[in-house]
Amino acid sequence: MLEPIVKQRPAVGLLVPLLLVAGGLAGCPASPPSCPAGQTSCSGACYDLQSSAVACGSCLNACPATATCQAGVCTCPAGQTRCGAGLGRCVDTQVAATDCGTCGHDCGLGSCAAGACDCTGLTACGAPGSETCVDTAADAANCGGCGTRCVVGQRCAGGSCACLAGYQDCTGSAPPACYALTSDPAHCSPDPAPGACPGLRCATGAACTAGTCTCPSGQAVCGGQCVDRSTDAANCGTCGVACPVGAACTGGSCACPAGQVTCGAAPGVCADLATDEAHCGACTTACAAGQTCTSGTCCATGLRVCSTGVGSATACCAGTGCCTGGCQPAHSNGLGQSYYDCAPPGTLSRTAAQEAAGAWSPTGGTGYDLTSCAGGCYALQTGSACATWCYDGLWAGLVGLNTISVACLCPTGLSPAWN
Repeated sequence: MLEPIVKQRPAVGLLVPLLLVAGGLAGCPASPPSCPAGQTSCSGACYDLQSSAVACGSCLNACPATATCQAGVCTCPAGQTRCGAGLGRCVDTQVAATDCGTCGHDCGLGSCAAGACDCTGLTACGAPGSETCVDTAADAANCGGCGTRCVVGQRCAGGSCACLAGYQDCTGSAPPACYALTSDPAHCSPDPAPGACPGLRCATGAACTAGTCTCPSGQAVCGGQCVDRSTDAANCGTCGVACPVGAACTGGSCACPAGQVTCGAAPGVCADLATDEAHCGACTTACAAGQTCTSGTCCATGLRVCSTGVGSATACCAGTGCCTGGCQPAHSNGLGQSYYDCAPPGTLSRTAAQEAAGAWSPTGGTGYDLTSCAGGCYALQTGSACATWCYDGLWAGLVGLNTISVACLCPTGLSPAWN
């Protein structure tokens, strides 16, 4: 007889460690290393910050090569001093030629003894305590003596400045003036021999190449400088041909801005004849002092230009606009002021009365129709007076003024006429 198959379930206690192992294999983050007592983890490694020369006092604080870390402080060997920035170096300032007596005091070609530079067979240049040892027979910064410096193109030979190879002495006396004649734009010559001195001075902007002055591509020499004659307003198209003031050089030709013409003797000036007070309407017409140029006509400031209707003739007009055939006529408001419109003189209307009132009080007031005057009248009341202009009825053409009070009164037979 067959026995039934019974599936055995693993004990729960066995599942826990299996799951933990599986989790670790699946990539769970590793914990930081546990350092022994007295050590610190620095980038995954353990160091004793009190004694480690790699991490002295703090992580990544390394000591110089010959120093040790004592109680968290980098300490150089006895008799040595730590010099230099960063990691630095331990040196004996009594004998170190690069740090003689103190950090940074370089003895140059000499040696250091008892903390002082020994310049035997050399020359000590510089203040005591910071001097350096040099060979004045060959040192270009101290040639023949301390502080005598050879210039560009020179070397120090036998205690005297001499020209470098490829340079020529163009003075023949001391000190020499050395030039690279085949490349110096101030002394340019294809012949590098001394007899070619001092060479030619190239135009401003030119280079000296193989002893020949050459302007950049597309440029030519004009007046001692390299210029592009297709765009240079002082040399437009041809050397010496200047464009008018305000004009541009394009493609080798001068052109004034749109709406302007050239006026005056060459090179002249670009002018807008419609607005230019020095060239108003024509190149030779200049406005007088106190005038402005409007539409090519000189007028006193505040006036406008109106067409007279006769050809191109114009006139300078006062008023608020222009009429057919010229200026607006002036109309008297009867109180000493004038107003302007295109109506013929003598025209009486409510509009004309309002214009007359506006000329009397430009700052305004309270205006209304005064119906008590047996006709059409318009009154304007200000803070201290009132004036009434009648344009129809009994008092048509007369203006009444009351300056005693602000009451608006009708004109009388003694009132002044308006328009």
